[in-house]
Amino acid sequence: MIMNDEKWLYNEMSHSGVDFSDSREVQIYDSYMQKIRNIEPEVAKMKDALILGSDDSVLDIGTGTGEMAIGLACHCKQVLAIDVSAAMIEYAEQKAERRGCSNITFQQAGFLTFAQPQQSLDRVISQFALHHLPDFWKFIALKRIYTALKPGGIFCLQDAVLPVKVDDYKRYFTDVVKQIEISGGEKVARDTEKTIRDEYVTLDWIMEGLLEKAGFTITSQEYGAPFIGTYLCTK
Repeated sequence: MIMNDEKWLYNEMSHSGVDFSDSREVQIYDSYMQKIRNIEPEVAKMKDALILGSDDSVLDIGTGTGEMAIGLACHCKQVLAIDVSAAMIEYAEQKAERRGCSNITFQQAGFLTFAQPQQSLDRVISQFALHHLPDFWKFIALKRIYTALKPGGIFCLQDAVLPVKVDDYKRYFTDVVKQIEISGGEKVARDTEKTIRDEYVTLDWIMEGLLEKAGFTITSQEYGAPFIGTYLCTK
């Protein structure tokens, strides 16, 4: 929560881009993700990347409708899944209950507001959530994650990241939206436009610097279309 003497703190509970405080948007989002994602291989790839063990604790920041958190819960001791959207958390919690998954704790919180003791987590993941914060607050978020991780802990970040080598940004963004509309449909293309216009997608070299300045060692990084960066980091 934002205290009275912390009114300068960025309000991560406000919504930029698509408003996922609307339960209808959450249902539409989950339905679409079920169609375009291949969840089991994604979970398996994340499990392997994290070198996840049965005694490990995992924090999933920006859990959305909970697919990754539920998938990883089968392979570890405990998952804390958080999201700034109360509607997302409610939806994810109901999904976990239907699937008989009992070792996940769901909370409404974000990068700047989650409460976790220092050096208490084995693993942290975040997928497509950090770009909702301006760059300064991204850095604060990464510092908080670093502090919460145990020494040797692993952090996997996947997020919207722009390539610095773009000479014609108008053509670049126009082509990206066209490609997404072909593969994902009109709604996803319009949501992508909102991401580009209203959210805080940063440059690839800035993201690398933020991670390193926060204390992390980047053990691997991968960039893919359309402006996606994946970073595996250790403390």
